[in-house]
Amino acid sequence: MDYDFFPADPDLIDIERGKAKLLKQSAWWKNRIGTGQCSYCQQRFPPKTLTMDHKIPLIRGGRTTKSNCVPACQSCNRLKENMPPETWRAVLEELQSKKTSVAEPQECKNPSTLQSLKAHGHS
Repeated sequence: MDYDFFPADPDLIDIERGKAKLLKQSAWWKNRIGTGQCSYCQQRFPPKTLTMDHKIPLIRGGRTTKSNCVPACQSCNRLKENMPPETWRAVLEELQSKKTSVAEPQECKNPSTLQSLKAHGHS
């Protein structure tokens, strides 16, 4: 389910990005990335390559909180972009049902998955 939204105030987004920089320095975050596992595709990566993803994107009003921030591989974070959690979950389920690796999106051949990704600005 995708729904309309009003983008968050740019000043608020800047504040939340500042909080993210601080959170990335915390012991909590270092423990989260220490496993090297992406929260979305469950694949393992060198911990320092994992990114901080806001499950509810900042542009959609999400905040930089421990409950909203998860480690994500660069591919998942790039593909998810600003999708709301429900839309991203559906895309992930589609990719996983077709045994398509999110870390290698160019392998995706399923028309409905490709259409969903293109609808969100991915080619």
